[in-house]
Amino acid sequence: MKKIFLLCIILSRINAFAQFAVIKDNDGYVNIRTEASKGNNISDKLNNDFVVYCFEPVNNWINIDYSKNNKDLSGYLYKDRVKYLSDFEKIPLVKETKTKVVFQKGDIAISIESKNFESSTAKLTFSKDKSFLEKINGKQFWGTDGGIPKTAFKSITITIESQTIELPKNAFEDLYEPSLFNTKTNYDKNSNTLYISSSNSDGAGSYELVWVIKKGQYKERKVAYGF
Repeated sequence: MKKIFLLCIILSRINAFAQFAVIKDNDGYVNIRTEASKGNNISDKLNNDFVVYCFEPVNNWINIDYSKNNKDLSGYLYKDRVKYLSDFEKIPLVKETKTKVVFQKGDIAISIESKNFESSTAKLTFSKDKSFLEKINGKQFWGTDGGIPKTAFKSITITIESQTIELPKNAFEDLYEPSLFNTKTNYDKNSNTLYISSSNSDGAGSYELVWVIKKGQYKERKVAYGF
């Protein structure tokens, strides 16, 4: 029992720190290494503004997870080669209900809505013994550990000055159990990039998420496993 308790504390500490960041290096890129040390161990190169998921630094190194060319990868880099999304300008929460949150500051406004998951209209693919939900509408999904989701994202709308941006359905249609109260929005003025990040789950199928909107255009999303 003591070992389980200590493991829970360790995982909670990791989860408390782990967060998304972007590469920021004076050279415009950073080398990713297979080990937390210099040497003949360079495995990749990431350019500035590339989004990575960082774990707690150990000495001068950070272990990261990231996705590139449809592959999930990991590695190490110097801790001063990234800038955490939380360090960028915060867009504050101005309205919150059970199914909607609104963030606003100056000319920027973000509205995120959720809805009940309609299992009767979705195509659900279960394991052979029917005990595990494998796919929804033919896709792998995030948010539960094999159970049927209860909620889903309905819409994400961004207004920047007079421009309105609706995130496409493929930006969130496989993401479930949104925790709107765990959503944060940050703005990088230098690159004119808006980051919308959130921690979501039904308790077991936790995941971390960030949408990237650059220069008024939806660019990408990044998803990482939670704890």
